[in-house]
Amino acid sequence: MNVHTDPLVDDYLRRLDAAASALPAHRRDELVSEIRDHLLEGLRRAPASDEAAVRNLLERLGPPEEIVAAASDSAPSDQLVAPFQQTNSYAIAAVLLGVFWFAGLGSVFALVFGYRARREIERSAGAQKGSGLAAAGIVLGWIGMALLALVVVAVLGLTAA
Repeated sequence: MNVHTDPLVDDYLRRLDAAASALPAHRRDELVSEIRDHLLEGLRRAPASDEAAVRNLLERLGPPEEIVAAASDSAPSDQLVAPFQQTNSYAIAAVLLGVFWFAGLGSVFALVFGYRARREIERSAGAQKGSGLAAAGIVLGWIGMALLALVVVAVLGLTAA
């Protein structure tokens, strides 16, 4: 931490580090590093060993506690915010077509849209939701296909008799 030899700057950075102890380690290190770099740049511009220039530079920065308070107000929280998830439109269509049978044609489209929706949802890396709807559309599609097969067999059986 003591890259420079000015005791006022060293003391200021120690106070800053102590005040920032409540911040997460990565944020604290980043803050102290930024202030240290700022101070070093200011000291390069100031006349050599001018205590008044050093004090003036430190006064312009303000107390370390205020810097830490401002940094903690603007610091991102460690809580993750869930991204917005859009419901896959093919999943919605699959359920609707599975429910409204449309003489078997809805069942075929429910299967097509249901499988496509599941594939798109998997590839979206969490940006889309609706896997349950897609699965329901697929199940309803297969039930509709089974009912269609039963109807066809029944009609063929009645006409053959």
